[in-house]
Amino acid sequence: MALRRVSGPAVSIPVLVIGNLEIDLSRRLVKKRGQIVKLTRTEYELLAYFVSNCGKLLTHADLLRNVWGPEYREEREYVRVFIGQLRHKIEDDPSNPQLIVTESRIGYRFIKPE
Repeated sequence: MALRRVSGPAVSIPVLVIGNLEIDLSRRLVKKRGQIVKLTRTEYELLAYFVSNCGKLLTHADLLRNVWGPEYREEREYVRVFIGQLRHKIEDDPSNPQLIVTESRIGYRFIKPE
């Protein structure tokens, strides 16, 4: 994972480069191979949460609480559906994910490629 800085008047927010994926957190912009990837608000929030917790195991409950809100507790299917949608948009081979890896019966982990 590489970081580039977007310079501005007062703050500098990183642009994350992970393989062929570029995530500009200040502009809420994601590109894959230079092409803009259109993400829904929830898909973007999910990706941003994964990136900010890179390498950590995130449980279904943790993802629901931090992306959807504290009132969401049992809606594990929401997580599965949005992970699938996000994988189709950012992974090279969604059926063999390299970035968002499933930890069976526990949750997911965002892995930066070597």
